[in-house]
Amino acid sequence: MKKLLILCAVILLVLLPVAAVVGCQQQPAPATPTPTPTPAEPTIPAHFTTYTDEAGLFGISYPPDWEPALSLIEDLEEATKELLESIESDLPLERASFIFFAGVPTEVGYDPNVNIVVESLPGVIWTHDKVVEAGIRGIKDVVQDYHEFSRIKTTIGGREATIVDWEGTFPELGTFHELQMFMLVGKVVWTVTCGTGPEKFSDFEDDFHAIVRSLRIFK
Repeated sequence: MKKLLILCAVILLVLLPVAAVVGCQQQPAPATPTPTPTPAEPTIPAHFTTYTDEAGLFGISYPPDWEPALSLIEDLEEATKELLESIESDLPLERASFIFFAGVPTEVGYDPNVNIVVESLPGVIWTHDKVVEAGIRGIKDVVQDYHEFSRIKTTIGGREATIVDWEGTFPELGTFHELQMFMLVGKVVWTVTCGTGPEKFSDFEDDFHAIVRSLRIFK
């Protein structure tokens, strides 16, 4: 069970940029790759399974062999806090709410997996681009050897979104390759993250793109 929590918490650590947004609002944005616009939205693969939460707030789709693991969210949040303490990070995890987690169950956790986190922003003016920049700064605060492969500005479910493909090393836990989508809806940031080890990322890359693009917010 401990191995499961550690593996999943490592993947969930990439959600912390959303929590870090609040602390970064007054900092100037560093130079970053110019986002690449994309054409019309692709359709969700017909064979994917779609999850809709009980409140009818959102839906997300994923391959049929992936399984939701919502009962693990509380344990994963605690494991993530422990990891932050171990690397002496002061990122305010309590500001972020984990609302979805799913993946392929293995003996040591869910790998690959997808998670969704939401966070309400304070009463200041935010733009989509500022949220993305703050998110990337948050990632760099946690991981070593951050490398960004691409950053795509696109439209998902009729809403502006940015998809970032990056890789980085978590102290004492190894290197992970993530596909992360940022979306600002009103004053709420939605972040969808798919992740696995770098040696397996290419096997799941198409599915990851389809998953992050499948998010639909109904309210």
